[in-house]
Amino acid sequence: MSTLNPVPASRTLHPAAGVALLAVMSAVSVMLLVALAFSGSVQIETRTAIYRREATQAYALAAGGVQTAILEIAYPPPKGQRSNPPRWEEGQRLLRVPYKSGQALVEIVNETGKLDLNSAQPEQLARLFVVRGLERLAAADLAAAIEGWRNPAAAHGSRASQGLEGYYRDAGIQPAHAHFSSLEEVLRVRGMTRDVFFGAAELTPQESIRRLYGVGQDLTIYSGGSQVNVNYASEAVLVSVPGLDEGLVRSLLEERSRKPFKSLNDFEQRQGIILPPDAVPFLTTAVCQFYTIVSVGAVQGSPVRRAVKAVVQVAPQQPGARYRIIGWYDDVTD
Repeated sequence: MSTLNPVPASRTLHPAAGVALLAVMSAVSVMLLVALAFSGSVQIETRTAIYRREATQAYALAAGGVQTAILEIAYPPPKGQRSNPPRWEEGQRLLRVPYKSGQALVEIVNETGKLDLNSAQPEQLARLFVVRGLERLAAADLAAAIEGWRNPAAAHGSRASQGLEGYYRDAGIQPAHAHFSSLEEVLRVRGMTRDVFFGAAELTPQESIRRLYGVGQDLTIYSGGSQVNVNYASEAVLVSVPGLDEGLVRSLLEERSRKPFKSLNDFEQRQGIILPPDAVPFLTTAVCQFYTIVSVGAVQGSPVRRAVKAVVQVAPQQPGARYRIIGWYDDVTD
């Protein structure tokens, strides 16, 4: 006669053991969350440290690019010792400076490539403002207001001069009635807003951001003349010259990118054209002692960029110190 094995009775978990298990699981979960948070914090700190290091390196490269440009301009080697082709020559806007850890891309612009606030004719200024997006009437008023600020007698009776003195009096502004002593002084002129001067950003119908270029980058107080240098002038400045249309300006820009022009005759011979008579009095290839240098430093293998801008007075023929840094700007955007 066989005997059946008895079925074991089911075990019942003690309530205290269940609470302990839940406590252990909760503690493990908390520890995991803390570990994940700590890991994320470490990653952020690591990325921040890498960015700061690369940003510092990029800034050093950008500053080195400015110094290299000054060296090329202020201390040119004798003609017989120049490399062929030369690393930089007068009229050349771009200079690439390689380094072991990256490079600096440098833009060199002589101030003769801009419109001088103290010398440019109101018609030139108005054309520049139109190119930069102002309505023609607003552009003409702003140009006349600039003329009234620097030379009130010449602007007397113009549309923009009507009520100018009252406007400045109500705004608590004392017009200089003399030449502009700084570029930023033009911000005090009626009609010259920060958006017009520095540029702005707007949302397009396609919901993308479009940056509007500021006219301040095309203005100067250092050139001392009404002529603009065909090698350094921006497209907007060249279009502001009487007699130059957009087609001729594009052709000029394309040709000078190959090699700077030695003279206006050089331009005409290379292009096979004759410059319009109205344009010739406003064009030159001569330079002044003042340059704006913008250098962008880039570390090899890194997306980080730093930009530095310097305004420099250069006198290569003078003994001793041949340059003077007038302005230095970190982290410029244009």
